Amino acid sequence: MTATITKKAGKGRIDGVVSELATYFHVKPGHVEELQAACRRFVEELRRQDPKETIKTGLRDTRHVVFDEGRMLLWATTFETEWDPYVDDAILSVGFEHFVDWLQHTTEWDELFAWVEESGGLQALSKNSDNPDFEKNVRNSTAGLKKILQDNQEQAAAYFNPLSTFTMPQVVKAQKLDAAFQEVLDDPAAEEALSHPALKPLLAHAAA
Repeated sequence: MTATITKKAGKGRIDGVVSELATYFHVKPGHVEELQAACRRFVEELRRQDPKETIKTGLRDTRHVVFDEGRMLLWATTFETEWDPYVDDAILSVGFEHFVDWLQHTTEWDELFAWVEESGGLQALSKNSDNPDFEKNVRNSTAGLKKILQDNQEQAAAYFNPLSTFTMPQVVKAQKLDAAFQEVLDDPAAEEALSHPALKPLLAHAAA
């Protein structure tokens, strides 16, 4: 069955506000250890990012899985925004050089390298580029990368996310509100104010 390409998820499935993307690559012979190390560096770069900037891209999670005795690589990620801006913003936020770090160990890199050269070379797409038109260059040059991703993408047979009705900004806000409310509950000086009937719904949730 041919997957329908949508504006929200590309070829992926959707659950609530979340889309899934699973793309498969062929690992170059003898490159497994280098690939695994590059994948770890990619995740560490994400950990170094300002969480607010990472959330702004729409990212929910990402993982790399080397399988089939080191011959195949799965890159799986889920996101909240639409397909096109998600890919663009991921490159702008993380830096295309960090994608190249692991992609160069796949056979698909040869096709991708041709796209990079047509787009002005790696330096033109690097986050550390001094080019004032860097963001414009990236947004105008990602069609080739998106095609490669979709050509190697397989739609999930089924997809479920238990928090699919909530965006990451909503989850983060709820956590902050909960922490603030718990701080109020722990303050003896707030006892009189909390006895007001209008606050009964909040207290009921806190007791649940």
